[in-house]
Amino acid sequence: MKKKIILIIGIMVLLLVLFCSIQIFNNTKKPAEDNGIIKGKEENNTNIPSKESFVATVLEETTTYMIVEPNEDEQERKSSDKIVINYGTEHIDYLFGIGRKVIINYTGYIKETYPAQIDTDDILINGYEEFELTVKNASNQNKTKIASNQELDPYSTDCDLYYYGLEEVNITIDNKTIPLEEALKTGKMTLDGLIIKANKDIPNPEIYKDGGSMEYHYDNYTIIKMHKLDGNRDVYIGTKDMTMRSIQK
Repeated sequence: MKKKIILIIGIMVLLLVLFCSIQIFNNTKKPAEDNGIIKGKEENNTNIPSKESFVATVLEETTTYMIVEPNEDEQERKSSDKIVINYGTEHIDYLFGIGRKVIINYTGYIKETYPAQIDTDDILINGYEEFELTVKNASNQNKTKIASNQELDPYSTDCDLYYYGLEEVNITIDNKTIPLEEALKTGKMTLDGLIIKANKDIPNPEIYKDGGSMEYHYDNYTIIKMHKLDGNRDVYIGTKDMTMRSIQK
């Protein structure tokens, strides 16, 4: 009788140990793919998804969702070449525009279907909002046309981008530095976004009585946004000493 009791107790202890081992194993598994969901980065290993973002081109859209194609260099491209962005609401009064490049911000989860799916309504049309501009001065004070904004983004302001007295202009986004021209072509940055940030950085720029052209003077460079009565809306990035008079010579 005692042997049976001891045997029963032994089996119960063994089952308890086995149960605890299974629970520990389940709690320590890596959060990879689970139930058709690809999980993104997590903050400080707390299982809380961090905010992710990527650049994509709008392929199709309605008032409740859009289908986008992530840029080739984006991590999300490895999940799918097409991703449905579900807004979770209805955009009754506007659409983003087919062919437009947008920034998709989301909380780290991608549903593994085809096309893949992301639930978010956090979408930017003017490129990344946080960036740093750096310049390298040239040996001359020449004015050089860099790009036409309408060629880069037909939904943006019709204007041209010029450099004045500069050899190169670079932009740093998320600790990665690339030429400004590349950032504009890939949708990471727009000229409209550049001026929006300039207005935040320098809320009281010098304003001309020519229709409202503005000069934004930084420590190492100057940005001029033309706003003339004749319709000129060009953007100039130049040396810190550049003024409206300089570019009109």
